[in-house]
Amino acid sequence: MIEINLLPEDLRVKVRTKNTEAAVVKTAAVLKQDLFFIYAIPAILGIFVVLHLYFAVAIMFKNGKLISLNKKWLEMEPQKKVFDEFNREFSAASADAGMAQGLISKRVGWTQKLNKLSLNLPSGVWFNEISTNSKGITIQGSVISLEKEEMHLINKFMDNLKADTGFSKDFSGFELSNVQKRQIEGYEVADFVLTGVLKNK
Repeated sequence: MIEINLLPEDLRVKVRTKNTEAAVVKTAAVLKQDLFFIYAIPAILGIFVVLHLYFAVAIMFKNGKLISLNKKWLEMEPQKKVFDEFNREFSAASADAGMAQGLISKRVGWTQKLNKLSLNLPSGVWFNEISTNSKGITIQGSVISLEKEEMHLINKFMDNLKADTGFSKDFSGFELSNVQKRQIEGYEVADFVLTGVLKNK
């Protein structure tokens, strides 16, 4: 059956269809999305502005601190020069002290060595000449023995020197050379040369 509605368009009762309801729901969703962007964009911009201000203030603070430190550094420049000069003088003095200590440690106490030589000298042995240099000591001596034990006395003298650590500690070894015998008024005398080599320090 056909229905004819003769009422004007604006007075007619509108019948909602599924398409109309879907359009209304879609329009509401689009409106919510638009509202989200409307509120979210200013919020994001606000966060960027706050961060920008924070970093700007931090940079200004750091620049101020750097200027202050540079000013303090310039004020301390004379003190730094004094300190550098003192450090140079101290380094030079330390080097000189180290060199002096090295020389002292390498120095051989010849006075004590000569005293040890006389203490370790057996009866019948005497010195004709003692000389020292940077390499060691050279002892020229003579020995006389009524029992004809000249070599025994020389060996005993060498053994005494080697056993005396106060004397032998600075020497790497002793060498006996040039033993010659001669007669003096009927007595046999043996002349010898004893060389002591200093250790390398």
